Amino acid sequence: MPTIRPATRADADLLTEVEAEGDRQFEALFGPLDWRPTRGTWRLAAPGFVLVAGDPVVGFAHVLEIEGIAHLEQLVVRPAAQRRGTGTALVAAARARAAERGYDVLSLCTYADVPWNAPFYRLLGFEELTDLSPVHRAMQEKEERLGLMAHGRRVVMRAPTRT
Repeated sequence: MPTIRPATRADADLLTEVEAEGDRQFEALFGPLDWRPTRGTWRLAAPGFVLVAGDPVVGFAHVLEIEGIAHLEQLVVRPAAQRRGTGTALVAAARARAAERGYDVLSLCTYADVPWNAPFYRLLGFEELTDLSPVHRAMQEKEERLGLMAHGRRVVMRAPTRT
């Protein structure tokens, strides 16, 4: 199991690279994509925290802290390092860090039917939300403007930070 630690400025380019690798997995399901990976420097500057796994970095979890909500904005593990518990460990570490920062719940938005999306998070104790907060509704509206809904149903999920 790789070591998990807070990301540093030195990790910024790796975050972008890891996300680009992870995004390519969606091409097998969705065809050519028109989205680009988020710049790692933005992730590090956004309100919240980024945790990385491995040395060299093989994955990361980015949690936004917005309007009183801890939200797992992105979880990515390099395809060559998947199915070894890294994603599960990153989610557990993100939940623990969110709890340390005073949050009772960690939320996320994901594809309902992509195997490594909602089904994976369900195994980790996340449940789909049907009554969305204004923040979560705004997130879904942004995802719709970005065209993410064109590839399948998106859901908002949440889990307690303390298991």
